[in-house]
Amino acid sequence: MKMPSFKMKGIASAVLLGSTLSAASMAKAVDLNVVLLANEQDEEYDAALVFENYVESRTGGEVNVNVFVGPQLCGSANECFEAMQAGVVDLFTATTGGVAGIYPPIQGMDIPYTFPDDRTAMGMLSDPEFTDFLRGEILEATGDGIRLMTMTQTGGWRNFANAERRIKSPADVEGLRFRTIESEIQQNLVREMGGSPTPLPWLEVYTGLQTGVVDGTKNSISDITNMNFQEVLNHITLDGHAYMASMWLMGNQKFESLTPAQQRVVADGAALMGVVQFGMQPRKELEAYEKWNESGGEIYTPTEEEMEQFRSYAAPIRDWYLDNYGEEGQAFLSQLEAARDRAADEVQADRESALQ
Repeated sequence: MKMPSFKMKGIASAVLLGSTLSAASMAKAVDLNVVLLANEQDEEYDAALVFENYVESRTGGEVNVNVFVGPQLCGSANECFEAMQAGVVDLFTATTGGVAGIYPPIQGMDIPYTFPDDRTAMGMLSDPEFTDFLRGEILEATGDGIRLMTMTQTGGWRNFANAERRIKSPADVEGLRFRTIESEIQQNLVREMGGSPTPLPWLEVYTGLQTGVVDGTKNSISDITNMNFQEVLNHITLDGHAYMASMWLMGNQKFESLTPAQQRVVADGAALMGVVQFGMQPRKELEAYEKWNESGGEIYTPTEEEMEQFRSYAAPIRDWYLDNYGEEGQAFLSQLEAARDRAADEVQADRESALQ
């Protein structure tokens, strides 16, 4: 019998060693499950795909990102946070209303007319000092269980849209039933203006509008057309009473299990998601307004005098917030309003420079 040569033995050993190393490398790969409850038309999906590509490429495959759209791993913000604590979900994006389930004072972001304009709003949510404050608050509130990665926006501005009449001032809200989320602040705004706030699950809003359970809704133009609400709505008033903040959060135990190099890549990838969402929204609004106009819907932009009437409803709701959230609420509002002042100063300085 012819014995194999030492050369062949060496090649076989090298192949075996290479296979072993490859298997070991694959065994060490970390999975990150990213969940968004929106659909693939929303900017969160674009952001998640960018995150997936960035993290997988920058870690050389050490971290594998799985993107789940819709209620595959969890069906609500509270369920997703529970799944995050259990290690089933690793990253999840939620609005202010969702995050309020783990850190109630964040509802201060929904005090009407808190965000003055697009550039200032972007600066506020990108402010490092405010982000650090909120990250610490959420970690403390969840027993170091959930970490804020980045803040951005989802959908732009909430406006009053309805099927009955043009809304030129708060008095025109009286008697109308508006769909709201389970948020006291959002419900109080409608109630203060004489309307009837009616909480409805997102997937039931179209039917609610169609059957007259509600007369209108408080959503962005993108959210309205993504769900084809323009088929059952006729009027939208661009009062911009709320800016739809969005937060990407991560299970802190999973984050701390990563190597320092992997943590840096994940943090940078999360920051990139924020940039993507800020940038995608204005582009998506072009198509949204086109769909609205094609449906024959009316758009009304309040005058400055009319806007002053709308803004007058912010003060009592701010007072209500402070009465209910006490020192924690005051601390949060102080940080939020300081971030607004810093952002406004930066925007104004840049405007002045550009106009010279």
